[in-house]
Amino acid sequence: MGVDKSRFTELQAKLDIYKSTLTEIYERYDQKLEELSLVRRVGDALRTALTVEALAKALMAVVAHEVEVDRLSLLLRGEGSDELFLRAAYYSDREEFIFYPENERPWSLATLGPPGGAGVLEAVNGEAVKVFSPLKATSLEDPLGQGPAEPRVLALVPLAVHNRALGLLVLSRPGDQAFTPENERMLSIMADQASAALSNVLLFDDLSRANQKLVASEKRARQTSDYLERLLETANDAILILDERGLIVYANQKAGQWGFSQEELVGREFRRLLEEAPELKDWPLGQPPPVDRILEARLFNALGDRRAILVSTSKAAGSPAAESRNPESLSFMLMVSDLTERRQLERQLLHSEKLASIGLLAAGVAHEIGNPLSAISGYAQILANGVEGEGERKEYLGAVIEQTGRIQKILRELLDYSRPSQGLTENLNLAERLPLILGMLGAQRGLARLKVEYDFDPKGQYLVAMDRDHLTQVVIIIAMNAAQAMAEQKDPAPTLKVGLAKEAGEVILSLADNGPGMSEAVRKRVFDPFFTTKAPGQGTGLGLAICQRIVDSYRGRLELTSSPGQGASFTIYFLGAKA
Repeated sequence: MGVDKSRFTELQAKLDIYKSTLTEIYERYDQKLEELSLVRRVGDALRTALTVEALAKALMAVVAHEVEVDRLSLLLRGEGSDELFLRAAYYSDREEFIFYPENERPWSLATLGPPGGAGVLEAVNGEAVKVFSPLKATSLEDPLGQGPAEPRVLALVPLAVHNRALGLLVLSRPGDQAFTPENERMLSIMADQASAALSNVLLFDDLSRANQKLVASEKRARQTSDYLERLLETANDAILILDERGLIVYANQKAGQWGFSQEELVGREFRRLLEEAPELKDWPLGQPPPVDRILEARLFNALGDRRAILVSTSKAAGSPAAESRNPESLSFMLMVSDLTERRQLERQLLHSEKLASIGLLAAGVAHEIGNPLSAISGYAQILANGVEGEGERKEYLGAVIEQTGRIQKILRELLDYSRPSQGLTENLNLAERLPLILGMLGAQRGLARLKVEYDFDPKGQYLVAMDRDHLTQVVIIIAMNAAQAMAEQKDPAPTLKVGLAKEAGEVILSLADNGPGMSEAVRKRVFDPFFTTKAPGQGTGLGLAICQRIVDSYRGRLELTSSPGQGASFTIYFLGAKA
């Protein structure tokens, strides 16, 4: 059969397009990966800087490492003006960093602006990097220039956030070393990180200046209160300002986590919200807090519940409410961190360690019991074989053999359950595994009343790919929750119906009880970590959250339907596995 050359040519052209497209995709992927790596490096370098000097030093070090330059200068916008002032310089050849006082060395802007004398911030607005190459110092001044006729190549990198110009980073090279497009791309990425970090540092500086101005007069305090509040409202911790009597004069939005509105908190004595404890002996009622202290305490929220908190105290500027009476009065700032969830997690971790220790102990006890139990079973069988007929002795020995076998089965199951998971995924037939897993419940006295009914073909193939310990954990947690919910139930008898089905490539496991059910409000929160309806000390509220996380890790779904008086039904959708 002859070859259709036109068809072959067409296919070859499509193949070339596909290869070209695939190559472009890989190149873009590598570029994005490189950009993400650069963002991480720059972020790590700038994260800990809290002052302009520290930020400038870290920024120049990382820029000089990523882009080859011999001079670097950082210019920042002057306070209340559009002028740029040289704040820091870096010389790569001798690794020297210099930091200049604020507003000491202005930089000439005249050569960069269009007719009319607009400054450099307007000239480079909207451009990530502006390169002037090559120009002499007479036509474009290098902030660190060392001669009027020295040819230089400059790269101007604007630093701005939310359309607010902060300053300029100037990179300088000799006139014969032009900046490449790759240099410009890297500088653009670094500018975004540097701008955000610089904005945060400048905000800290602004906040410090604003706090100092509070001492000057009540009028100046009112002028800065709105600005301060915008900064404080976004804090992750509750921030409170107390006057000299310990009354709250300011509370940020985070303080609303205790159930009080900001209006309800203002005017209250914060000390009265705290539970009495020896740690608070230096803070009597009606008095301001001790200064420069970190205190652990318990706070009563709006519902009367206790919350574990960590309070950091410090002096602040004058209180606006008190300055009218005494201009020299002091106010106090509290930063309050809510530790309740952290403490619950710590208790859960401790509880998990205790459970792990109990598991090891139980495994050891089971092993030690197993040896004499085997001997008892063996002796009973020997005695039973030596007894003729069907008398009482034969019957009693048969009962001993039967009960020792039952104990041995329980010990084997306990040993299997106590072994740590290896995280090994294997094909499991739920029709075989479920009776083995749920059989462990009958061995526990508190759960022995739970009747388990199976609604599936015991010889069916319901295969899922997962770790057997994870499957055991999910089923046991749901079954134990059902048994505990029906602990006091007598009529009807506590029953757990277990069903299996296959549909559209999924294996569906249902676990339905005939217990008291739950309200819609409880049903919506039942998978939230630490949420529990049990009495304190009887539950951690993590069981069902762990179940959901395990099921999600295998790309499955865990759903719950329940209503008061109608029991609860958990349905798990697993991806079916091939035999």
